[in-house]
Amino acid sequence: MVDPINIEDALQHIETLLAANDLDSAAEFLRSLHPADSAEILSTLEPDIQSALVARLQPTELAEVLGQMDEDDAAEVVQHMDVSALADVLDEMEPDVVADLLGELEPEAAHQLLQEMDEGEVVAPLMAYPEDSAGGIMNVAPPCLRRHMTVAEAFQFIKEHYQDANEIFYLYVLDRYGRLIGVVNLRALILAEPEQTIEEIMDRDVISVRVDADQEEVAQLLARYDLLALPVVDAEDKLVGIITVDDVVDVLEEEATEDIYRLAQVSEHAEIFSPITQAIRNRLPWLYINLGTAILASSVVSLFEETIAQVALLATFMPIVAGQGGNAGNQSMTIVVRSLALGEIDVDSAWKALRHELMLGLIHGVLLGVTIGLIAWFWKGNPWLGVIIGLAMLANLIIAAIVGVLVPTTLKRLKVDPALASSVFVTTATDVMGFAIFLGLATYFLNWLR
Repeated sequence: MVDPINIEDALQHIETLLAANDLDSAAEFLRSLHPADSAEILSTLEPDIQSALVARLQPTELAEVLGQMDEDDAAEVVQHMDVSALADVLDEMEPDVVADLLGELEPEAAHQLLQEMDEGEVVAPLMAYPEDSAGGIMNVAPPCLRRHMTVAEAFQFIKEHYQDANEIFYLYVLDRYGRLIGVVNLRALILAEPEQTIEEIMDRDVISVRVDADQEEVAQLLARYDLLALPVVDAEDKLVGIITVDDVVDVLEEEATEDIYRLAQVSEHAEIFSPITQAIRNRLPWLYINLGTAILASSVVSLFEETIAQVALLATFMPIVAGQGGNAGNQSMTIVVRSLALGEIDVDSAWKALRHELMLGLIHGVLLGVTIGLIAWFWKGNPWLGVIIGLAMLANLIIAAIVGVLVPTTLKRLKVDPALASSVFVTTATDVMGFAIFLGLATYFLNWLR
């Protein structure tokens, strides 16, 4: 049994060994750790140290470590390895992991490795699909049953073709053309009579996913139906692979990170210590877009310069109306974007979300409007100011509810990622409308404010 370790302590220990130029002991220390810990430590070391340590690990040991790394980190670790030695390592890894790793290498290097590998013919088909599709994250299809088999024959088939009990998630049934027609779980197989056929005990309602489906859809299906694995089929319903729940864990983290970054208009490739030039390329374009929307909001304010000049205290309350609207709009938008991503709603059922958010916007608007209205009245001693800011708050929170739902669902309908662009439009709408309504009402009731 391998106990959890403190990564910082382990890294300090291996750095001490490396400082003493004791590479053999450093490699032995890595070998004693869990592969996930070894992967984390190895990925932090300098390339020349990585190469020296990698050369001291057996192919099976290095395969376990690489299997715990992100494909880009793994590609950096192996990029200087000899082709023949690396091919031996890749033959020890899961084909879908190898396909992801090879996708990070130069095409020529990947081709050479496929030619050198014993399992190259298994890996090559997996590289034909986009990396964010079901085909891109699937593993090779497991050995499958035939419907004419008896239960006794099925047990013998399993003993002959399954070497590891951990490989058995579900037993899929194919027809003579390789099409997926059923699934059998082990409980049904164990409880069945030996002479019964697989066709008699199989479940024909198989939940599957198309090979070109997005990886988010795969994650949603596994979560929705509580599955351990999901078969992947082509347009003719032929089984081409299988996706297990552990294959999707990294996908969920990747998609969540991507959506969080996009909500802030930051590239999903951004990192805290990324090079300055790369960070500028990732962030500056969106800052320019936000600058444009800020100028738009300021231009609305400029239309009411005369009103502000006559009642300067209006400037005190303008950020409150716009800020509350922006916060409320972002709340609605975030919930809708998440619901769209998880498949809880779609663009056709958006009206239900709109009705719900409108009701919340109305209630919040009344409560916050009355609150800020009373505060403005007693603070500045003018009841008309309280009425104006209260009405503006109510109106802007209703607008925030509308744009918080309609913006992401409209972008989704237009095939634009709602996580990427929604916040710009929502914030712009609540700023512009908040300023326009508040200052417009102030202009209309100007005589009562002075």
